[in-house]
Amino acid sequence: MKAPPKIDSVDIKILRALSKDARKNFADIAKDCNLSITAITQRYRKMRRNGIITGTSLIVASDPQDKRSISVDLKVEGDSEKSIIEEMKKIPQLKNCLKVIGKYDVHAGIRVNSLEQIDKIKRTLEKMKGVLEIDITISLDRLFFFPENLVLLPTGVAK
Repeated sequence: MKAPPKIDSVDIKILRALSKDARKNFADIAKDCNLSITAITQRYRKMRRNGIITGTSLIVASDPQDKRSISVDLKVEGDSEKSIIEEMKKIPQLKNCLKVIGKYDVHAGIRVNSLEQIDKIKRTLEKMKGVLEIDITISLDRLFFFPENLVLLPTGVAK
């Protein structure tokens, strides 16, 4: 198995800057890191090659004040996580969905506008083959699925 790519504190500064604004220009990042634009460009390209950076996302909210989030946790039959995740990707409001280990097998974050929308999502999940249990938690405050909430540490550094 291939060893995970190494990142250092400069790579983390670059990742944090791009997490806040994926369109931030390399000149500004270079200035913040006390490096040349060429050095930042080379580090960026290396992180792309190594799969640390896989792309960028644009998050558009027509009226972020109106939206709330629900956290959906599912217990599922056997190895049906992959097929259930694929089905869940058809839910337009889905923001993230992944296989997890623990009490539940699948976790998702979904943006909603109303209780009716939550009920509709729950009914959709209940119809999915392999879903054994559904646990929905409603956020009363706005919840953001933004990369700046991630904890980034250089490779090999203990928390």
